Amino acid sequence: MGTLLEWFRTRREAKIIRGVKEHGKKVYNCVVQFREALSLFLNNDMKAASSAIKKVSQIENECDNIKREMLIELAKGELSPQVRNDLAHLINRLDQVANSANAAGRRLRVLKPDYLQPIAEMLLEMVDKSIESAEVLRDALVIEIEGTTEDVDASVTKINSLEHQVDQIHLRILQKLNELDAKDISPFVALTMYQLIGAIEQISDACEGTADFVKIINLQAAGRS
Repeated sequence: MGTLLEWFRTRREAKIIRGVKEHGKKVYNCVVQFREALSLFLNNDMKAASSAIKKVSQIENECDNIKREMLIELAKGELSPQVRNDLAHLINRLDQVANSANAAGRRLRVLKPDYLQPIAEMLLEMVDKSIESAEVLRDALVIEIEGTTEDVDASVTKINSLEHQVDQIHLRILQKLNELDAKDISPFVALTMYQLIGAIEQISDACEGTADFVKIINLQAAGRS
């Protein structure tokens, strides 16, 4: 079996198959939890927001544990170098989605809600689009394992569209910030806000990067048929 798609269709290494599915679910949950943290933060419920941010970090750590377990299993399994390499790339790209959500959560810890109020609705809109991307990606991984290529192609197209929408919201946020009087915002706060917005955008970017890799896997399989 020369490609990852072909390997999935053989249903070999069941533990890794379960791990990919669980990883996709856990990554999606991490993004959803960040949305909860951001919403609580913007509503000035700082105690609940702090707890929710910690939960984001906890879920991201669980994603890392799943990733490490799968990489260990890859080292043990009797897989072709191509399949082992593709699986490692897929796992690492998927993990970047949770890493980005956690990075955004860390930035919230050092900000105050007032700083973000002018862009609050747009931030939530970005995260909602990112959740949708993570959901489509989660389901696309299951579709890929089942081998229904056409459905995977539709999922990749959807994720690409959502990522573009997030980019447009990101631009609107930067334009809004450029219009504000920043005399009461320190350079540190301004930088942290910029990093927060970038980390949120990176969630959908990571979803797109993972989806594009799935697309490449399918193209490789098609080229061999």
